[in-house]
Amino acid sequence: MWRAGKSEKKVAKANAKNARFRIFAWAALLSLICGAIEFGQPLEDVIQACRDTLRAREASKDIVVVGIDDRSVQELGGLGFRRRIDGQAVDSLFALGAKRVFFDRAYADPTTMREDTVFRDALKRHEGRVFLGTMNPKDMQTGKFTEVAPLPEFLAVTRVVSLNGRTSPFGLTAKLPYNGTLQGKLVRSMSATLAGTGPATRDHYRPDWSIRINSIPTISFADVVRNNVSRDQVAGKDVVVGYTASSVNDIHHILLQGWLPGVYFHVVGAQTLKQGLPVNWGWIPGFAIGLGLGWAHLYVRRRGVILATSVAACLLLGLVPLYLDAHLITVDVVPGVLLFAIVAYRGMTLRRVLRSSQTNMISGLPNLTALRQAGDRRAATLIALKMRNYAEIAASFDQVVERAMIDEVRRRVLLNGDGEDIYHSEDTLLWFSTLPMGEELAHHLEGLKAVLSSSLTIGGRDIDVSVSFGVDADQERQMASRVGSAMLCAEEAARGNDIWKFYDPERRHEAAWQLSLLSRLDQAIDSGEVWVAYQPQLDLKTNRISGAEALVRWTHPERGLIGPDEFIAVAEKHNRIEKLTRFVLDRAVEVAARINAMGIDFDISVNLSVQLLQAPELMSVIDAILDKHDFPAAKLILEITETGRLDRSGSSMAMMKALTARGIGVSIDDYGTGNATMDYLKILPSDEVKIDRQFVADIDTNTQDRILVSSTIEMAHSLGRRVVAEGVETAAVLQTLSDLGCDSAQGYLIGRPMALDALLSAIAPDRQVLAGRN
Repeated sequence: MWRAGKSEKKVAKANAKNARFRIFAWAALLSLICGAIEFGQPLEDVIQACRDTLRAREASKDIVVVGIDDRSVQELGGLGFRRRIDGQAVDSLFALGAKRVFFDRAYADPTTMREDTVFRDALKRHEGRVFLGTMNPKDMQTGKFTEVAPLPEFLAVTRVVSLNGRTSPFGLTAKLPYNGTLQGKLVRSMSATLAGTGPATRDHYRPDWSIRINSIPTISFADVVRNNVSRDQVAGKDVVVGYTASSVNDIHHILLQGWLPGVYFHVVGAQTLKQGLPVNWGWIPGFAIGLGLGWAHLYVRRRGVILATSVAACLLLGLVPLYLDAHLITVDVVPGVLLFAIVAYRGMTLRRVLRSSQTNMISGLPNLTALRQAGDRRAATLIALKMRNYAEIAASFDQVVERAMIDEVRRRVLLNGDGEDIYHSEDTLLWFSTLPMGEELAHHLEGLKAVLSSSLTIGGRDIDVSVSFGVDADQERQMASRVGSAMLCAEEAARGNDIWKFYDPERRHEAAWQLSLLSRLDQAIDSGEVWVAYQPQLDLKTNRISGAEALVRWTHPERGLIGPDEFIAVAEKHNRIEKLTRFVLDRAVEVAARINAMGIDFDISVNLSVQLLQAPELMSVIDAILDKHDFPAAKLILEITETGRLDRSGSSMAMMKALTARGIGVSIDDYGTGNATMDYLKILPSDEVKIDRQFVADIDTNTQDRILVSSTIEMAHSLGRRVVAEGVETAAVLQTLSDLGCDSAQGYLIGRPMALDALLSAIAPDRQVLAGRN
């Protein structure tokens, strides 16, 4: 079975590996093609425009646009106003202190000789400081580039700059060249000339469109001609004169900035070049990033890595390009984003398909296939929770209720501090715990059972779930074997009605045996394996059986009679003593009530752990039992064990006072040993003292023991306490106790711990124990 499972696991891994390779290969190929043919350029422009908007900033004020706007056209006689007005504008601008004047026009067509002469003379007066434009448009018929240049007479007295530029597909953005050509020679572009920089190449660059065009200083051409411009608006600045009127065709679109006159593009380009030369790294870096992150996202299946690659993709393909834009470095991210997006989406669908084969269809939790493929070994304790009545619940309700029930069980398990990953197989949930096999784990499972014992409210219905646990802590074995042993232990615990069962191949470890006993204790009480024996107590004054001490016994079906020392201490340590004490107290009071109903005056003593004195509900529990059997409180004696653990000023002492006030007898057990000494005889609100057997056994021959017992009896009587001696095994010891004035005796001479029938025979009125007594 294991070999078949291992082979199946290998096949599943191979299929998943092939699927991942196909996803990665196709994503890489599509992205490579997209980058090579610039298929994603429109989307790239949109992304770039968004980044520009995030970095939006105002233009510097060292370049001023003089716009031939709608008002100028109207006031100066239309678009074809006389050229002398251009000359007049040149003189006015330099009179205002302009540094240089650039015209976003070629002046290639002659007008009248007089008008052209006036304009030429104005250019000559400022020779070397005025720049006219030249362009290289493409002839739509021949497909060749032509030259549009200023008239020869203008060229003789002025300088020229290239006005070329180009827009991207769909007119989303625009690029500008560093240079153009005129008569076969390179001519610097207007933006490069304005910036005073730029290489001798015809390559284009992308202006920094984060500069808001509406922030560029603009003056109306009409105001310049009519001298309505202040000097500080122009002095020391470069001036670019161009059309801004709505009736001119020189209007271009910049995404997220709108339709704008071309004259502003040169200004934005110049301000870009003043910051440095733009660099375009192209699509390969983004593609490489997408390639690396996509591989990690697809092949490293840890949840943290998948999340980390997604975050890294956002940073490297989103925020880093934003940072690079601020340093005039452009990176195309669409191929990389496309690659990673394909890998992430297809990887998600692949994981979803794989997860469906590793997911329980009812609960949506990982199934045993997922658990077996989680790793061959894991350094943690494997716990299996078997829902004993799962089949009945599933048969009684629909799948919605069934799933809600499992979700609620899972929630309570998680609230109890157990592992994050819980696996579901039919009626069993499995998970890993960091607790090693031992008492702490047993206590933890008890708490979990208590949490799950309360009804689950599902859809207005109360559902009771009965659970048992199986535990495998052998971290060296294969996972499939551990799963099987944990589930087998849970099944055995359910059949035995135990809380848990630990996987122990040798079944020899005493710690595991004690914990197994503890897990079975509740069932043992309910099934009758745990019972009450009674050891009679002899009243030395009346020479009759006046009472008995109730002692718990356990007859195990496999191990036989189990001594109380084997399970009482463990039960007390794991907070299981309450139910055991309640059981003994109820049986003992019931028996004592029956004996008293026979007309025999009979007291009953029951051991009470100091631990229970701290339980606020102790008094109500005792009252309920006394009322149930109509038994007088004065005939019940509670023997307090381990008095050294008492808190003198705490709740334990307060509870003892409440018990005595109720009329219930309180006895100091094992007096003379440990801390049960004279100090406690003084402070404890008790009615009785039980002298430990080690002081009683030899009082007929040991003078020191006899003195100690005699002084104890005298002191107890002076304080109003009765005295009971334990461990009486010979008639001589019994006679000595009687001579010393001891009130009662208990031991093998009087009677061993016995069943109820034997007790009833022992308390016959005519039974004589002391030889020679009247």
